[in-house]
Amino acid sequence: MDYHRSTWTQRDGAPPDIWALTQDRSGPLWLGTGVGLYQFDGLRFERYNPPQGQGFASSNITALLSDRRGRLWIGFYPGGISTLDQGTLRHYPPSPHLPSGLVMRIVEDRAGHIWVASFTGLYRFDGQDWRRIGADTGFPYAYADDVMLDSQGTLWVTAGNTLMNLPPGGARFVPTGIATGLYTSLLETPGGALWVSDGAHGTRSLSLAAPDAPQMPGFGHFASMRLDRQGALWGTDRRRGGVVRVARLDAFARGHALREQDASAIIRERNGLASDRAIPLLADREGNIWVGTNMGLHRFRPSSVQGLQDERLSQDGVYGMAFSATHGLLVSSERQLYRVDGKTLTWLAESPGKRIYAVQAVGPHVYLATWQTVYRYTPAGLRDLDVPGTGPLGAVTGDGAAGLLVMREGDGLYHYDGTAWRRVGAGLIPARGATSLLRDTDGSVWIGYTGSRLVHWRNGALRAFDGGDGLDIGTVSSLARVAVGLLAGGENGVALLRDGQVHALQANDRTRLNGITGIHAGRGGGVWLSGVNGVLQVPADVLARAPRSGHLDGRLYDTADGMPGIAQQSALASTIVADGTGRLWFTTNQGLAMIDPARRHYNPVVPTASIRGLAAGSVDYAPQDGRAFAPGTRDIQIRYGTSSLAYPEHVRFRYRLEGFDEAWQQAGNRRVAYYTSLAPGDYRFQVQAANESGVWSPQSATLAFSVAPHFVQTWWFVAVCGLSLAAAVYAAWQWRLRRVSQRMRMRFEERHRERERIARELHDTLLQSFQGLLLRFQAAASGLSGDDPVRVALEQAMDRGEEAIVEGRERVHSLRIAEASVQEALPAAFMRLGRELAQVHPAVFEVTADSRLPPLDPVVRDEVYWIGREALCNAFRHAQARRIEVEIRAVGGKVVFRFRDDGRGIAEEVRRRGARAGHWGLCGMRERAADIGAELRITSTPGQGTQVELAIARGARVRARRRGQARDRDVPA
Repeated sequence: MDYHRSTWTQRDGAPPDIWALTQDRSGPLWLGTGVGLYQFDGLRFERYNPPQGQGFASSNITALLSDRRGRLWIGFYPGGISTLDQGTLRHYPPSPHLPSGLVMRIVEDRAGHIWVASFTGLYRFDGQDWRRIGADTGFPYAYADDVMLDSQGTLWVTAGNTLMNLPPGGARFVPTGIATGLYTSLLETPGGALWVSDGAHGTRSLSLAAPDAPQMPGFGHFASMRLDRQGALWGTDRRRGGVVRVARLDAFARGHALREQDASAIIRERNGLASDRAIPLLADREGNIWVGTNMGLHRFRPSSVQGLQDERLSQDGVYGMAFSATHGLLVSSERQLYRVDGKTLTWLAESPGKRIYAVQAVGPHVYLATWQTVYRYTPAGLRDLDVPGTGPLGAVTGDGAAGLLVMREGDGLYHYDGTAWRRVGAGLIPARGATSLLRDTDGSVWIGYTGSRLVHWRNGALRAFDGGDGLDIGTVSSLARVAVGLLAGGENGVALLRDGQVHALQANDRTRLNGITGIHAGRGGGVWLSGVNGVLQVPADVLARAPRSGHLDGRLYDTADGMPGIAQQSALASTIVADGTGRLWFTTNQGLAMIDPARRHYNPVVPTASIRGLAAGSVDYAPQDGRAFAPGTRDIQIRYGTSSLAYPEHVRFRYRLEGFDEAWQQAGNRRVAYYTSLAPGDYRFQVQAANESGVWSPQSATLAFSVAPHFVQTWWFVAVCGLSLAAAVYAAWQWRLRRVSQRMRMRFEERHRERERIARELHDTLLQSFQGLLLRFQAAASGLSGDDPVRVALEQAMDRGEEAIVEGRERVHSLRIAEASVQEALPAAFMRLGRELAQVHPAVFEVTADSRLPPLDPVVRDEVYWIGREALCNAFRHAQARRIEVEIRAVGGKVVFRFRDDGRGIAEEVRRRGARAGHWGLCGMRERAADIGAELRITSTPGQGTQVELAIARGARVRARRRGQARDRDVPA
């Protein structure tokens, strides 16, 4: 198992002189140092500063414990103990019942009691009182090196020069007879073996049946020992310095003393450790091993990536790489060809010409492409295959059998079938700018070019794709057939070609898909992509959804995982190769890397999200539920984190603010949520985290807070303003109504005066003249005999003249009363009018009306009356009706007037023209209806009568007459 090491020194903010490590229940590390107490969340170090007046007795902290209740126990170099419990500090200064010298170790037993080993003895805290353990309990020693609780609940203590234990429930310590030396440390393995390490005897597995110490000192004197999840021992060596790892510790027999050859790794300053002075070790909940030194902090974690960096792999050019079932994994650098044997390179051949930029293993053959020609490799040497053409060679791939496809710049595509070369698609396949090449499963060929261009050559026909088809990935640098179609990787992204359509794909972090120069279809249906940001492993389910979702993302392996560099960007063949066992090899700009998909590290530990801080503007607050912010608070910042320390760079977060966000916000690795322009109200913040393996926290960390409103933002202030506005609108409406009514009355009076003037003129001039003319006709007729035809003609003319005078007087009467206000109710007014008309033109007349009719505006009422008067006059005078009716009803929001007769109806020509020639009654009815916004409907059938229907909305007002405003329709029945 390979381990990836991360280092933080003072340049990264790490404190010096780290003497103790523990993990907080919420995830972060606590560091006890010679310069105080620090917390580390995997990204940032923060010094804990005690509240004013509650400072620690010493800044030199030598022991730490995070107990089951979440309390932090702190031991100091000069003695004394402190606790930090949910922000509250409590100090226990040195005394006869507390350590007064260097505190070595703090542990918690199953009963929740705290045990402390120190230079001044062994101590216990039972939750109420401290007690120094003495001879009355079988522990007569004034010194304790280490204390440990094993899996059975037994407490082990090294004191002076021996090892003792306290059985579960026991009251006295039991001596083991096992000799120990100075500065002893203890460890129990999962198999139950007890290991002890001290300065006199080295490191050994104890056999209680044979307690005698070995004659010769063993290897390693470890200040601290821890086991990782693979069963390997990690120890910080007091004797030689550095860190020692011993694999499979349980494989050793009981009583075995470690030898130096048992160590699988010894890591010291010359191997990259910050300092050889290393003391504390911690195995965290995710299986990482943390090492504290006096110059910084280290993290060791199992790595899925194994690097192969060799000085023979030049960084000046590109590597060619291929796997041959005959020759193994092959890699080229400059003009040399090597075989990869484990973590070393074995030289095989040298190109006689220019550098080798690509290696292809096709069937039994291995081809080496240089800029000038192609060689075929055999253990006997290289054979020049003499490629036709003159331009430099470019993209190359196998033909799926035993031959090769290669692009020659300016000449085009050539195929070598194992015996001879043949040009393909001459004059059709673009010959310049080719950057990638793929022989598809159906035998067709895909060629990628610069400028987001892609060509498909199939059965002698060519189809091109470019930006017009949605292909926008820059230079097409890699091609691969996957389960859902053809993937094309380029400088600026990835595209999927499926059923002749181009689908652009994106990741959550858009730059993840940049610079893809290698694509490999995985065995489980997923896909691997190698680019400038690392290696992206896309699961099969994500790939299957890609055509619909346009999303492509997964687990990224980058420098944090041990990738030595980024994918080579000038490669003309894929930068991913699978070997015979299914392991994937990647060519990077810093050497080779390997990932075994079957043995990838998976982190099953569910992360816990937590809220670390809250700020409003520039003021920081403790993240406590229920905090109420003052009116005017608009900008809120919420800091959050997680318990995952393995790959904090790859932790992803999502959050939402109830009352503001409608959906979860994907934050990536960002650990601060910013909210601006928050309105007054109650809010609840939620955040979840996912570790590097995509395991999401099932529950959210939450924080509730509120923003108080200003006086003008309260609901009752808004309500008062709303009511005031409504009252103002109502008052303005009433004022406007009065103004309109006043103008209409003024217009009414003006019209009335004009009609009176016309009536007077008609009476005093025209009618008087007609009357005088009749008198003269009468005088002339009197002078003629009774049977004189002239007299008969004159009398007939006088009869017609008298009828004209009567009609003129009626018109004058109408002019004088036409605009007068109707004082009585409309049903009564129509009844009175009908009776008067019936005396001259006999007919049965009836008025029916609802008992309660809504009131009408006085002016509107007058207009309705005159429309009805005209309708009744027409019915009585011209319809020759036997029955005439008036019906008034309130229907919905309208008042409907219907005037019906059973007379002869309206002539077809009159209905078509809308009026009788020389008569204006119907036109006047329409104009009056338009003035009051009413709907006038006249229906008539010759010989079956006529109905005039007038519908007027409640609250209607008279409006200015405009052309085209009438809404009546004449509809034949």
